[in-house]
Amino acid sequence: MHTIVSKNSVIRQVIREFVSHIPQLWKDAYAKKLFTGNTSLLYLFGILRQCRSVASIAEYLGSTPWMQAWADLESIDPSALNRRLNDLPTDVLKQIYEELIAKYASDYGLPQPMKHLGALAAVDATSITLGKVRGEWAYQQSGKNAVKLHVRLDLTGEASGVPSRVVLSTATVADLDKEVTSVLLKERQVTYLLDRGYLDYGQYVTWSQKNIRFVARIKANSKMKVIRKHASCESNVEQDAVVELAHPDTGACEQLRLVVYTYVDSKGNMHRVRVLTNRWDVSAKDVALMYRYRWKVELFFKFMKQQLGLKKIYSAKPRAVWNQIYLHLIAYMLLEHCRQQVAPTYKRGEWICLLRAYLEQPWSKMLENLQKPKQRTSRGRRKKGGRPRKHPKRLKPKRILYW
Repeated sequence: MHTIVSKNSVIRQVIREFVSHIPQLWKDAYAKKLFTGNTSLLYLFGILRQCRSVASIAEYLGSTPWMQAWADLESIDPSALNRRLNDLPTDVLKQIYEELIAKYASDYGLPQPMKHLGALAAVDATSITLGKVRGEWAYQQSGKNAVKLHVRLDLTGEASGVPSRVVLSTATVADLDKEVTSVLLKERQVTYLLDRGYLDYGQYVTWSQKNIRFVARIKANSKMKVIRKHASCESNVEQDAVVELAHPDTGACEQLRLVVYTYVDSKGNMHRVRVLTNRWDVSAKDVALMYRYRWKVELFFKFMKQQLGLKKIYSAKPRAVWNQIYLHLIAYMLLEHCRQQVAPTYKRGEWICLLRAYLEQPWSKMLENLQKPKQRTSRGRRKKGGRPRKHPKRLKPKRILYW
């Protein structure tokens, strides 16, 4: 194997945590050109570069000398690269991902306390659609085949989080499946944030008995026995009460806290939210604030699909799908490692845009851009406000020609 890219390049700095695992990935017994190491490197580059197809990765390899030295390949057929994706050892990729999580936890701490609320983790799942023919093994319903990525996202800041635990499944596995939640919800010092997809009185009672803290949203028509109500001075809190839930199987009862609050979104619409929790040490306003942090996991899924291209599946074979998801998670962790070292205040979207602009350039050049002082002194043009519109705006049809 030749030397992998100059150590001064941005791409080399981003993948340096992954490069430490390269020697063990270059020992495939029967491989001739495509080893686990260079195949993983090519796909990681495709993810960071946002390549939409395997063919674009292969074309870039054939036209770029530094990438040929990086992968120890002069060229490769796209079909061979696609087939090799299904042969990658999923257990090895999973192990590398878990080692990156452990390295991040030892360097920066995981999970990190969010203000006075303590450590928070948002739990949710997202679906990834597969092809109608090649994805039949993941059949969900008529006309749809899909897999699911179940994630526990440990919040590390206002604009960041780390997927410390993941479970991969077909889309028929429910979010509140007990096998899934037993993997994602374990630690007691963390407060888990759950949406209505995890509504299960039995699991709420079990978690509370095991001292697993949670804040879970329930439906508007969910029924429960109210023991007593507390007076609340917060303006947006409608109700702060103690309720009793019974386990549907064992009959065991547990007292939990019900908080009902309202909020107005950016469009001016009023929303009413009901949440159950076993956090008694915080105010009702803090409970509402904790649940608002659950939205961070939705932003994580949006980043994975839009910025890292997870919604685009190269190969729909079962093992290839799991490998692609783990490669995307590895790419995310590499980006988080690099961001924490250089620009921890940057948001994920800003950071990936900056990296892509300097991906093949010297590392020092990107650092110069980071250290460049802001030249803009004003806040820009801003709306001055005015009286609200009383009547809806009426548009008239216009005739416009251009030739």
